[in-house]
Amino acid sequence: MAWLEARPVVQFVFQLRFASGFVLAGVARGEFTLGLSAFAGAAGWLAATWAIYLMNGIADVVEDRVNGSTRPIARGSLPVTSATAACFLLAVGALGCCALVSFRMVVLVLLMLAVGWAYSLGPCPLKMTVPGFLVSVTALGLLTYSAGGCAAGGDWDTPLLPFGLVMSLWMGLVGWTKDLSDLKGDRAAGRRTLPVLLGERRARTVMAIAVTVVGWGFFAAAAVAGGHLQPAAAVVCCGSVVVAVLLLAPVRRPGRSVRRRPYRAFMTTQYAAHVTLLLSNMP
Repeated sequence: MAWLEARPVVQFVFQLRFASGFVLAGVARGEFTLGLSAFAGAAGWLAATWAIYLMNGIADVVEDRVNGSTRPIARGSLPVTSATAACFLLAVGALGCCALVSFRMVVLVLLMLAVGWAYSLGPCPLKMTVPGFLVSVTALGLLTYSAGGCAAGGDWDTPLLPFGLVMSLWMGLVGWTKDLSDLKGDRAAGRRTLPVLLGERRARTVMAIAVTVVGWGFFAAAAVAGGHLQPAAAVVCCGSVVVAVLLLAPVRRPGRSVRRRPYRAFMTTQYAAHVTLLLSNMP
């Protein structure tokens, strides 16, 4: 139940981000070593992101129930006390695994857990406002790519920097398409998301502009950075066109499933971009 609550599809994409950071750092160093650091780092990062999404499920009970979510906490299958205990165990496991890699890795996972807590459960949860959402979600991405690079013994070298930065902005500036299908619950919980502040039509226009800037900006950056990023950039650019079209298309049947289409396209693009990057850069 705790695993289902943590949204496996999201957990897997975090692992793809970690792996991409690892591979791009290996490209910069000119070597790949799949040793203890790689596996311990990936396991520690999985434990951290799992804990973060359990925290989010605990914090989002009100809006999830209003939105008709079928995740275990919202439907009452996973008690909050059990989810809280799992969070602590996962956080300890994350720190233990990352300690096997390096002190820097421990610092990164502590920052990751802190941002995740501040997003969902802090005194002024960052999820409640647009700036808080953008800053925290982008930070979660940057920390993940950096952790992958750290596990490979590298740093923010080219081409890790442009890919990590752009894909983190993709998370922050395109990931908010999720809010279109959660409008009712977000209003009930007092969240000031973009659709709540601007209304659905204007929010869709702003989102379409943001996704276009990120997609074509990545394409331009990849042209400058070189061949390592160009295949993935082409995927993101194409995905940005699809997301923008879905955002601007008339909504004739305004149900939750229809409103969720841009978010599904956003997630599909993430998967395709990371898989493309890994396949085009693996030795």
